[in-house]
Amino acid sequence: MGLSKVFPGRTYNAAQPSPAMPRKNGTFPAWLAIAVLVFVCGCLLSSARLVLEAPRSHIPDDIARRSDLRFASLKAALPTEGVVGYIGSSADSIGYYYLAQYALAPLVLDHSVNHPLIVGNFPSSAPQLPANLEVLRDFGNGVLLLATKDKP
Repeated sequence: MGLSKVFPGRTYNAAQPSPAMPRKNGTFPAWLAIAVLVFVCGCLLSSARLVLEAPRSHIPDDIARRSDLRFASLKAALPTEGVVGYIGSSADSIGYYYLAQYALAPLVLDHSVNHPLIVGNFPSSAPQLPANLEVLRDFGNGVLLLATKDKP
């Protein structure tokens, strides 16, 4: 089957190159070079925006650093591994729990008071402790080390 049957009214002429093909001297048409240049510049500009808006890894996270400082003395008083309880004020967000977990890692904080040792985290309010908990040590800045009271 010839191309004249597929494209009626058109004939294939191998002697005439496509307008996008390189010329005999090895150069491309000017419009093709401009189109490629515009495409490459667009790609570079979009990549530059990503690089400029990316967070800087060398800038320390101030919130995490302050949380590490708040819990540094408590971390020294706790076991290096295992699971301890956690209690915080109900008005505080779960974010305070995650900051405490991050600062005390690899120790695991269980959001429960059913443990012999409990971390109290009250950064913005006075502690409201259940009756079965006693304060072993107040590290200041809303950080407490608590224990369950022995039942008589």
